[in-house]
Amino acid sequence: MVGAAAIGRTGADYLAALDDGRRVAIDGVRVDVVGSEPPFVGPARSVAGIIDLHHAEGERKTMTALAHDSGGPISRYYSLAVTPEEVALRGRCFEAVARSTGGLMGRSPDFLATLLASWRAAGEVFGRADAAHARHLTSYYDYCADRTICHTHAISDPPADRVRAGGGEPLALRRVRRTSDGIVVSGMKMLATLAPLADELLVYPFRPLAPGEEDKALVLALPINTPGLRLVCRPPLADRGPVDQPLAARFDEMDAVCVFDDVHVPAERVFIDGDVELANMLRAETGMTSYLWHQSSVRAAVKAELMLGAASLTVAMNGHRSEAAIEEKLGEMGAIVEALRSLVTAGEAGARRDRFGFYVPAASPLGASGVLFGQLYPRLVELLQLVGSSSLIMAPSAGDLDGPDAAALHDYLGADGEPGQRAVAIQRLANELAISAFAGRQVLYERFFLGPPEMARRRYHQMSDLEPAERLAAALLVESHSPVRQMKVEEECREPLPQSPSPS
Repeated sequence: MVGAAAIGRTGADYLAALDDGRRVAIDGVRVDVVGSEPPFVGPARSVAGIIDLHHAEGERKTMTALAHDSGGPISRYYSLAVTPEEVALRGRCFEAVARSTGGLMGRSPDFLATLLASWRAAGEVFGRADAAHARHLTSYYDYCADRTICHTHAISDPPADRVRAGGGEPLALRRVRRTSDGIVVSGMKMLATLAPLADELLVYPFRPLAPGEEDKALVLALPINTPGLRLVCRPPLADRGPVDQPLAARFDEMDAVCVFDDVHVPAERVFIDGDVELANMLRAETGMTSYLWHQSSVRAAVKAELMLGAASLTVAMNGHRSEAAIEEKLGEMGAIVEALRSLVTAGEAGARRDRFGFYVPAASPLGASGVLFGQLYPRLVELLQLVGSSSLIMAPSAGDLDGPDAAALHDYLGADGEPGQRAVAIQRLANELAISAFAGRQVLYERFFLGPPEMARRRYHQMSDLEPAERLAAALLVESHSPVRQMKVEEECREPLPQSPSPS
């Protein structure tokens, strides 16, 4: 059994490390002490809670594993599966993390930890052009796994770079020169979710690169407090405290644009440099999508369950649980939850050994989960809006419940046996999931989690094996130029159908 003090660091260690001089701006103001800034306090504690799951008596077996090479204890979300059973164990680790946040933090630490695990499994791929890159990747993985590092990533280019017709200095991150001990990069990357609260930043290309873009063919890692790296955050979604905004105050993981001003990247933090072909083949060559889809599919199933639970609590509070129209909507939500769970089960059951000797889940069902959830999550929000109706709007604030009308509000809002205080808490939860700014950001996030939805569907189509479906369809073809086949079909159609026995 892995001991409580044997695995990585604690949540308190993580929180203490946040105030390390990182350059973060929000609302145009430099944040000097990130760990104490109100918009970050709750989400930081949520991340710390995930790290502390590794030390909790009832969770250690789920959250920890033994490293495949050293045999030392590491977080299971950093682990590599050497048996099919270990794939499912990784899934239960992802589930424990998702349940601690309701699946509302898309960049919880397990997401990019499993990305890094996939790269470590395929480490030899990074050494094709330069053997040193493979060694750097392995050393970096060991460093992160030993310390339970929390990552963000920035992979998209600025919008201006996407639409410009050519000419002028590019804005996207690029290598500007090489040095004797690394490279220097400048430019911008987006959209780094959780960046102000992460330990490290991973950078790799999202879009395919063209010949001549060798300076953008980069895969690298940096500490968030690296000199020259600045994070420009969007406005916070939580501004009223955890009583009034129980979800945003704890799980608004923040998004930021990363600005690099002549940032030096040490050689040991560079894993691809200038190899356009390898950068474009990174997903196919490393199998990283199967790893990432496993984590995100588990999170999607948990998040859908949260939406169902919030809807069920809301209708129970309103006394509408037995109405046919409500039952129909809850039934649809329940079916979505079960479908997403089943895709996770199918992915884990289909685990196979890859060419590097490690077991990975089946990509097809997990990819299907990702493609579908981008459409299903907005539908879950709509269904919650429909069952909650106007009750979602009247969610009194903490001030209301302490004000002169508190007694009347408690009497008015206490419904179907629920005391007023609990009824208000249910309303606030449903409000944040269905109609708040936090809810809107969650919908947009899930729609574009895999990139533009049409591109995600195209990629899924491109990886699909259509031959079995084509064989099934071809077996039922009736080709007019085939008289023998036509006569056979006509004879089958004239044969009387067998009679079913009458019920007794």
